[in-house]
Amino acid sequence: MNASAFQFVRRVRGFSLVELLVIISIMAVLAAAGIPAIRNMIYTSSGSMAESQLRFGLQAARDLAIRSEGGDTAAVFVYEPGGRMQIIPMVYVGRILDTADPRNPLPAAPGLTTAYRDVFAPTALAEPMQLPAGWMIRGFAPPGSIFAPGANNSGSSVPSNGWYYENNPVGNRRINLGVDNISGQANKGNWVFPENGFYDPSRTNTGENRRNTFMIRFQSGSGRIVAASVTPAIVLLPRDTIDWNDSAARPVLSTATSPGDWRRPDYADNLPGWARSVIGMSNNADISAMIGCRSVDVAQACNVNLLALYDELRMAQTIGARGLNRVTGSIYGGAVGALNTANEVPKAPNIDLSLWPTSSPASSNAERVQMLVNNYMLNALRYSDVGSGPATNVDTDARLFRMDRYFGSAVETR
Repeated sequence: MNASAFQFVRRVRGFSLVELLVIISIMAVLAAAGIPAIRNMIYTSSGSMAESQLRFGLQAARDLAIRSEGGDTAAVFVYEPGGRMQIIPMVYVGRILDTADPRNPLPAAPGLTTAYRDVFAPTALAEPMQLPAGWMIRGFAPPGSIFAPGANNSGSSVPSNGWYYENNPVGNRRINLGVDNISGQANKGNWVFPENGFYDPSRTNTGENRRNTFMIRFQSGSGRIVAASVTPAIVLLPRDTIDWNDSAARPVLSTATSPGDWRRPDYADNLPGWARSVIGMSNNADISAMIGCRSVDVAQACNVNLLALYDELRMAQTIGARGLNRVTGSIYGGAVGALNTANEVPKAPNIDLSLWPTSSPASSNAERVQMLVNNYMLNALRYSDVGSGPATNVDTDARLFRMDRYFGSAVETR
């Protein structure tokens, strides 16, 4: 090999250490600049998909209502801990005589009131819609729709209403009633979460730990929106993972059930037909026990007209939390006394206060967390509400939708 060839080989052998460090530094700068843009693009894309799924779910329920001759329909919002938010189209199957206060069974004792409740069941005519991971929906409960006037969490229940109402709340979740303990202003309502998955099966028979959610209701024939109501309907959400013969989990019927008994909803292949058969029974106490507000196989749902679509992690971080509970994928969960441990699905809609730093006022005040959530949804959250920042508003990403009562569609609003 001559000298010139040897010099060429030396020239193409590779980069020097300094050159490599320069290249790596340039790549790091480009990555640092590009990753946020990529993340923002993914977030925007998943947000658009979440909105599309929300609209598809509402439209599916409305289409059912327009075609229905047997009653209204509803888009019911449900969330199973660790899963994804779903919108389930349901159909009206009838009305039952139920207990007004879920803590009391039928037949009602002297002095206790009863209530008629509409019942809705999932239908095979429309598929549930599922939102992208992390995206959630809350419904707006107007002032007075949960409690009658009174002190926080001690007011009497609205007549014929058990929706989100707890006279002695199980766990730590508190819903504000009177004065917002952050702003000092009168309560302007609460943004509620689907709590159908947070309950203790062994306590459902007492009515103290029932399942709650919300829905959008559509009028049969026209597809118009039915006005918000304080009287909750019953939505069928059977839990077949619970032993039917466990009397602590399910109310006892007047006649014992047996394997294969048609009255077991976990055996029903047509829930609307099964529910209509139950409603046709002659014993009101049995009907109420099977699909009334105390049943383990149902949730109570009031129809709302305002929805908020948001990303749970962004919301949690904006209101001061370090992140989400790993078991539930939400701000709910954590250890609460002897009720449940930190690593299991909560047996009540407990807010996981361990997500907030101990220096935060929210770390020991679940009602304050509810107020932060309310302000976040309304784009009224201030930096000073979360920490020691200025009293100026935080720019939140929650998107509000009101239901157009005539056209039955969701209209984004601010």
